[in-house]
Amino acid sequence: MSVRRLMLVPAFAGALFLTGGGPALADPVDDLVRGYMEAAHIPGAAVALVEDGRIVKLEGYGQANLEWESPVTPDTPFQTASASKVVAGVVLMRLVEQGTLSLDDPIPTFFEGAPESWNGITVRHLAGHTSGLGEVRGLPNTATTREVAIEAMTLPLAYPTGTESRYGLTDFVVMTAIMEKASGLSYPELVRREIVEPLGLTHTGFSMMRETGSVRAAEIMPGSARVYGWRDGVQRDEAFIYPVHAYAAGGLYSSARDIATLMAALDGGRLLKPESFALLTSPARLNDGRDGGFGVGWTFDRYHGRTTVGHTGGPALADVMHVPSERLTVIVLTNQRRFYPLLSHAIADLSLPPAPEAAAIADSRPEMTAALRRMLEEAVAGRVEPAVFTAEGQEGLVPFYQDFGQAMLAAVGPLQAVELMDERPGEAGELRRRYRVRFERRTLDFVVRTDAAGLFSEIRPLSGDDI
Repeated sequence: MSVRRLMLVPAFAGALFLTGGGPALADPVDDLVRGYMEAAHIPGAAVALVEDGRIVKLEGYGQANLEWESPVTPDTPFQTASASKVVAGVVLMRLVEQGTLSLDDPIPTFFEGAPESWNGITVRHLAGHTSGLGEVRGLPNTATTREVAIEAMTLPLAYPTGTESRYGLTDFVVMTAIMEKASGLSYPELVRREIVEPLGLTHTGFSMMRETGSVRAAEIMPGSARVYGWRDGVQRDEAFIYPVHAYAAGGLYSSARDIATLMAALDGGRLLKPESFALLTSPARLNDGRDGGFGVGWTFDRYHGRTTVGHTGGPALADVMHVPSERLTVIVLTNQRRFYPLLSHAIADLSLPPAPEAAAIADSRPEMTAALRRMLEEAVAGRVEPAVFTAEGQEGLVPFYQDFGQAMLAAVGPLQAVELMDERPGEAGELRRRYRVRFERRTLDFVVRTDAAGLFSEIRPLSGDDI
């Protein structure tokens, strides 16, 4: 079923539609979004759907700012966080098409005094997070992209180039320094020249926020949404400061209409050549022939047996999910930082045929399943018991389920069933299991690992089909 068939009144999304004197029918996307907004305490959201190169749904919900009445519209600029990388990939490919640089340019070409370890690293490695560069830490927010690159030269490689796909910030900062040097323009100027002006976007840009001593200064962005975090029963202002040198990786503000316009132009071949768009939507190949998790800045996943590409950010301030096989793009923007990226998949479920559901398998360790269920039910109530986790789990899982994990569980509603789908024994008594967990609003798969004593070292919700 296509998205268009689900849209009862696409030109007036969210309105009620009367047929033959019967009951009013609401747009299913609107109902779904409003349900999650209430459950997850999301003040404001915007949604766009693009199908076959056409915008078929565009709607705003709730409030952009809780300090005064400011309804979200399709033109409200939201902070997109790491979803900014979608735009960075397009800017890079525009420069490649113009011959300004090449994906296969060695990065020492752009930096005097680059260490020998950089000789095998190309722009393509940076864009696909396979460079091996160590993460630069401790520089002030005022550092330039070139200053970050110079600091990166002093660090050893974190892993051999091309052997892993490891998400990181430094790759994109160094890539930005290269784009700026090759073009002679700052990154915000590049975004304006290569995307904003060609597409006529009106609500996309950067705040240019800087901190100097006790003063925080930024450019005015009319109508932009504030960012909030629901904690301890109240909303709190939780704006995150992205340094200017990290703008290719995060910090872009954009609206649902502008991002939809961009995706429609890409899908329709109006901004990039088909072969350039294919590089964005195809995973980088690692040295051993395996696919990495990124193309040119875009992430990859599988959902309902289909490849999906795009990026999330915030973790759910922005979610851009493109399904190439369906020529479908789901765009969701919110101003609730303490949320999990659930909405794009939930909206896609209204259009994509459901994946075949495998049968659960016999459970030889029901006490482990009961412990998982107990842990999830207690976490949604704000109680996370460290004693049920290994030392590794206490370091990573306890903070997650006290924060974004707790928000995710609250959003999907009460737990209804836990079913074992797969089991794999590991070394030293470790057990790795995959569960299907049914909640009121959504069914999620979890990968769970325990040690020989039955303590949890991993409880990871899956974003797609892969484990």
